Amino acid sequence: MSETRNRNFIRLGIVAGIILMAILIGYLTGNLSLVLDILGAIGLVLIGITILVTIHELGHFLTAKAFGMRVETFSIGFPPKIFGFKKGDTEYQIGATPLGGYVKITGIIDESLDTQHLNEEPKPYEFRAKPVWQRLIVMTGGVIMNIILGIVVFSMLKYTYGDFFLPMSEVRNGIKVAEPYYAANKDGDSVYVQSLGYFLGFRTGDELVSYKGQTFENFDDYINQKNLLEDDAYYEVKRNGETVKIEIPGNVQNYFSSDTIGSTLFGPAFPPIVHVEETMDTDGDPKTPAIASPAYTSGLRTGDKIVMMDSVEINRFSDIGKITRGKQSQLVPVVVERNGEKISFEVQISPEGYLGVYATSLTETFKFDTLSYGFFESFKPGTKEAFTFLFANVQGIANLSREGVDAGKSVMGPIQIASVYLKAFKEGGVRKFMELTAMLSMILAFVNILPIPALDGGHVVFLLIEAITRKEPSAKIRIISQQIGMVFILSLMLLILFNDFFRLVN
Repeated sequence: MSETRNRNFIRLGIVAGIILMAILIGYLTGNLSLVLDILGAIGLVLIGITILVTIHELGHFLTAKAFGMRVETFSIGFPPKIFGFKKGDTEYQIGATPLGGYVKITGIIDESLDTQHLNEEPKPYEFRAKPVWQRLIVMTGGVIMNIILGIVVFSMLKYTYGDFFLPMSEVRNGIKVAEPYYAANKDGDSVYVQSLGYFLGFRTGDELVSYKGQTFENFDDYINQKNLLEDDAYYEVKRNGETVKIEIPGNVQNYFSSDTIGSTLFGPAFPPIVHVEETMDTDGDPKTPAIASPAYTSGLRTGDKIVMMDSVEINRFSDIGKITRGKQSQLVPVVVERNGEKISFEVQISPEGYLGVYATSLTETFKFDTLSYGFFESFKPGTKEAFTFLFANVQGIANLSREGVDAGKSVMGPIQIASVYLKAFKEGGVRKFMELTAMLSMILAFVNILPIPALDGGHVVFLLIEAITRKEPSAKIRIISQQIGMVFILSLMLLILFNDFFRLVN
């Protein structure tokens, strides 16, 4: 026992040493921030996968125990083993390959391909000795637990934070679409970068008319990504007094994780009501002293609504930047509306093209509808959101057969998931982390129930055949199918890892 404990401590020490060495190298090479980001992403995805796998395997473990089956191993991660201990008939362990986990139940043909028991009569505690209906519950236990986890997390997020909706009646200035720009890539070359909305054809100032002929009361319904995955999807907008139809290409999901196309569709355009800075930073360097804000120096004040600049009518906040970017160091006439009166100023734009104002916040500008839920009440919208997300991803998978859809750009592996986890945690903390974990739990449930040998769904298919024909498929057929399934899944995992690495390098 002490020898096993010593081996476990040595393994944990090696892991800790690798982490400390990576931090030291990052510090010495001036890349500490990058190293910490990488370690943070790895840590977050490991926590997320551990939650998902533990819940999934508990589904198999608890149902097997409930029906009196012997569980030999409960493992989070695949071999080699890092840490483990034995209690009763079961060895509990953590594997070094954190891409899943498994529960080894006596008397089952699974990924271990253990066939020694087949030459003996089934013992009462073996999987094969139990009725088909019990075995079906055990094999679907993991999927059911993942669905329950997704529903519970989504529901508790509703209970804790409620729902916020932006009524279309509040979107009075049309939509705001991020403008394209040129940026340097890792080789120093100039790359054209644009938002998804701009790429699809939306433009700032467009007024939303409909989606596939439907009108929505809430703005959020227009920006739901599942809209883009539907067949023959299109939007209608009003632009310069005319109705424009924006058709969504069938291969749109190729661009959901592109390096040169951002994920944002569009947002509500802000009115030209400004917050005025007294001083401003022009280069981002904390050592450089802040300069006086041109807007404040010229007399503009917070709450002013800019209605005209350089003899050009201003309809939304984004119009301001279009003018100042081309008027560096120039004197520009500005007309504002303050307390119902129009006041004129002349503003000296900074050499960098800054005015020294920023938009009012989202909550200051727009009046949101809010919904709060009681504990039990939260499960209805939570369940709806869980399955809405699941069906959108099922649609995305189905769309892989569409002409022009590149599976390599549509599928995320562990490297991409780690990147998404880090971004989600940085943007929304624990809330976003749990939301992403709930999403992945629903996806894991769907993937595992697919009728592929070596997955839960493959076992379910054989059990259903047995239930219908009242005859168990031969051990030879099950072993061969298990081997084929394992080769397929391992090949797919390697392909996804390679695709992840290729996208990271490029």
